[in-house]
Amino acid sequence: MQIYLPELMLKQGEAVDYSFVEDLAVCFDDFPEGGNLELSLAASLSGDQVVINGCLAVSTSAICSRCLEPFNQVFKTAFNEAFTILKISSVEKNRDAQAVETANKLTVSGDYLYLDEYIRQLIILAQEYNPLCNPGCKGICAGCGQDLNKSSCRCSNSQIKDVRLLKLKELFHDQEV
Repeated sequence: MQIYLPELMLKQGEAVDYSFVEDLAVCFDDFPEGGNLELSLAASLSGDQVVINGCLAVSTSAICSRCLEPFNQVFKTAFNEAFTILKISSVEKNRDAQAVETANKLTVSGDYLYLDEYIRQLIILAQEYNPLCNPGCKGICAGCGQDLNKSSCRCSNSQIKDVRLLKLKELFHDQEV
């Protein structure tokens, strides 16, 4: 995923639209299970900066944090960023090194704006911390490990103990916690 800067210079400040559709496993080592990436953005040149804004849509596999079942996670995020064009390019770097520098310092050197690392970081930040297969997921039973979405628990309610309250049980010997 790259933007050719001389093309932007020819447009003299007009926005140029770009669209990318990629397989996550091919683009990024962080997603060996694969998934789809759809990126649409508009880029324009404003003085010594390249301004991009757009939307990123990702579909990838995830594990539900409640029931531990795999599911297809879909998320979108919008972004708006300005990258400063460096006039003096130091030592010629390979594409990966330039992509990392672009993402971390928000600078561009050379004729290309490499977005690979920037997009990888956007994907990581946009993912849910505790993904759920659905908002009403019941999770698994703490006593027997049964997936409560598929069937009811096999252990009786009297056997289920809240481990956070076990110390209180010592105070109330004759009462059930």
